[in-house]
Amino acid sequence: MSDEELENEIPWSVRSFIAPLVLLVFAIAILALSHDYSESARRMPRLVAGTLTVLALLDLYGRSSLPGHRQLNSFMGSGFEHREMRYRPPLGKELVVLGWVLAAFAAIALIGILIALPLFCLSYVLLQARRPVFEAVLVASIVLIFQFVVFELVLDYELYRGLLFSKGGLSQW
Repeated sequence: MSDEELENEIPWSVRSFIAPLVLLVFAIAILALSHDYSESARRMPRLVAGTLTVLALLDLYGRSSLPGHRQLNSFMGSGFEHREMRYRPPLGKELVVLGWVLAAFAAIALIGILIALPLFCLSYVLLQARRPVFEAVLVASIVLIFQFVVFELVLDYELYRGLLFSKGGLSQW
């Protein structure tokens, strides 16, 4: 696809450097807001901010015209010339995905991260991706095991248990 075809097909707002710069600002905000947390409580925000920073820098480099940006895009599968990047879903489909994300946040608030994320993955893979039950259970199991091993065991970081399972419950809010 030529640069002119790319400009006609993909809006400037998508091709611009705005998205990775917003991610960098968000990562800095996470670090700044978590500065007063205890050492243990800062682990997760630092991990998230560091990951966002690396991904944003890779995205910035891939959007540049610096040497190697095409190889990076090819390796990461992130170049705008890939057919997936040219897909523009209808607004209704985007709102459905937004609904899934909002439902995940609500579930996290109510029942906690350790339970909500595997349930989200299970239901999303089953209902939205329309994959077999075995695949959905496998994905949910991998997410649950990863969360438990990395956060609860390795980092010794107790994941949020949710309003329904925390001491004080809804009265905390």
